[in-house]
Amino acid sequence: MESSTTLNSKVTVPPLQVVFEKEARERILAALDDCLASGLVASGKNVQAFENWWANDCRTKHGIACSSGGAALEIIMKALDVRGKDVLVPTNTFIATVNAVIFAGGNPIFLDVDPKTMGVNLEEMKRKTTNNTVAAVVVHIGGIMTPEMPMIADWCQEQHILLIEDAAHAPGSEVGGKRAGQYGIAAAYSFFATKVVTCGEGGMVVTNDDRLADRCRCIQDYGKKSQWESEHTILSSNYRMSEIDAIIGLAHAQRLEEFIAYRKTIADRYTEALRGVLELVLPAERSSWYKYIAFLPEEMDRARFRGTLKEIGITLPGGVYDLPIHLQPVFESYQLRGTLPVSEDVCSRHICLPIFSSMTNAQVEYTISSVRSLVQPF
Repeated sequence: MESSTTLNSKVTVPPLQVVFEKEARERILAALDDCLASGLVASGKNVQAFENWWANDCRTKHGIACSSGGAALEIIMKALDVRGKDVLVPTNTFIATVNAVIFAGGNPIFLDVDPKTMGVNLEEMKRKTTNNTVAAVVVHIGGIMTPEMPMIADWCQEQHILLIEDAAHAPGSEVGGKRAGQYGIAAAYSFFATKVVTCGEGGMVVTNDDRLADRCRCIQDYGKKSQWESEHTILSSNYRMSEIDAIIGLAHAQRLEEFIAYRKTIADRYTEALRGVLELVLPAERSSWYKYIAFLPEEMDRARFRGTLKEIGITLPGGVYDLPIHLQPVFESYQLRGTLPVSEDVCSRHICLPIFSSMTNAQVEYTISSVRSLVQPF
């Protein structure tokens, strides 16, 4: 799966590179030709095929394709009707997680995170739960599922709290014998351009709940009872995925296991070479390896570290995340600075190393040697 990336005969490392090799491109083009010849470019057989494939891979009954991962989260929140209720969400997440709660009329209650997983832990969830709490979102940051997932799922069931998985980073991730998407009442996935599986823009809801699946499909399509009816029962908008996006997404998804296996070889090499050099954030079990996360020594300046690497041809990918949600300017009115100290610390100190499905051995080794040379003096 290797490809070369060189500049003036020197190895350079981009933050990511999406893989669509010749065979996949030919398959996509043939399916696109068939789609365009049919004249049906929306709500057709390709969307249904992608939904079925993804639900099966997640070991769930239903897949509902939509326009983005953020749309998937919003559909779930609206389908569960969190209006006026508290929803537990980690502050270390992408803003779409929190936006979905607010757009659905809910009240986000921010959770601090566990530095070992960059995600939530059960004790923090218990501390922040109120009589008004109806749902909780667990985000599988970077593809890492907390080993507490079975306990979190059991506790949510005991407390009658709806568990939602933000699995945007975690296709194929597993813990406790279950895949991402199997623990909650519903899960949301993203197929944005940076993800392990991409169609450029897109998302997916998965669930085992028949009634919830029906509501999600209704909300996905202007609140209509069924695709070709004009009766609208819920106030909603258009969150649909096109046939063209579905064709690309399915072709990429069919290589998911291959992508994860290759990324794992890169991750294993990083771990072997950098253990003891950086503080590593590693999965308990199977990860999608969307990100490879590590902490710099406290005395190192992260911006300078990134800048130095960029000068020598290595561009680090974005963090997960550099600024927690409660410190984002748009949420300044919540006045929570200093109240979620672990998140503020891990967000400010971590980095993500390049890891993508076409990364060459030369790029991996160059990244390792460069990181070691910069960090070891500290």
